[in-house]
Amino acid sequence: MSRFIASAALVSVLAAAPAAFALQPSAIPETGKVTKAPVGSTVTIESTGKFGNRYQNYFRVGEDGELDFVFQDSAN
Repeated sequence: MSRFIASAALVSVLAAAPAAFALQPSAIPETGKVTKAPVGSTVTIESTGKFGNRYQNYFRVGEDGELDFVFQDSAN
């Protein structure tokens, strides 16, 4: 019976916090503002992770010229 309760508790903990086990983007570069790109356009920046993996990072240009992270893809 105690095994069942322990299993049920583990399942409830894992179900309650799925974001803790989700894949997180890595190697997102620090960005500044852009002045010549149109608002709403997409900017691609390539970066390298701490283990040497290359990534393509996609950003969208906001109203104030800030780059908002959208998506990351492996470039290897």
